[in-house]
Amino acid sequence: MSFDTIARPYAQAIFEIAKKNNSIKKWKKTLILINKIISLKQIQRFLSGSLSSHYLSSFLIFIINEHLDEYSKNLIKLLAYNQRFKIFHNILKQFLQLEASYQKITIVELTSASILKKDQILKIQLFLEEILSSKIKFIYHINDYILDGIIIKINDQIFDFSIRNHLKQLFSALNF
Repeated sequence: MSFDTIARPYAQAIFEIAKKNNSIKKWKKTLILINKIISLKQIQRFLSGSLSSHYLSSFLIFIINEHLDEYSKNLIKLLAYNQRFKIFHNILKQFLQLEASYQKITIVELTSASILKKDQILKIQLFLEEILSSKIKFIYHINDYILDGIIIKINDQIFDFSIRNHLKQLFSALNF
């Protein structure tokens, strides 16, 4: 079972609570904060599983208490009890996707081998907005491994326009 599969029900439940309480922005800030805290190297040691779920949740709630409400405290307790902090990034990512979908925005992951100019990104954005009939929000990465070109990921679809991919296809075609 993938991390995304495990994270999906958590993200959906959080988003439903956020919608019901008209607190999507607040939850977004809280989830981003929790993600930053649990990503710290010093905190990672505590999340390794050596502490009881009660102690772990109490510790995390103590650290960020002033930014938490009862719902987010319960989330931390639930994640500690089920040892799910390793999938928290996936929960956050899916929450952000649910928020974007709710706001009728499509999140697109754009990866390039080098830094793209603002006008290049804008051209890609306008092109995709026209095709998808939706507003676009980019998550932009630079990865020189792809050699040159871009990779566009929209939900589960990947459009690979990288030189590395073209070379791989050429190599496959020549090797029969």
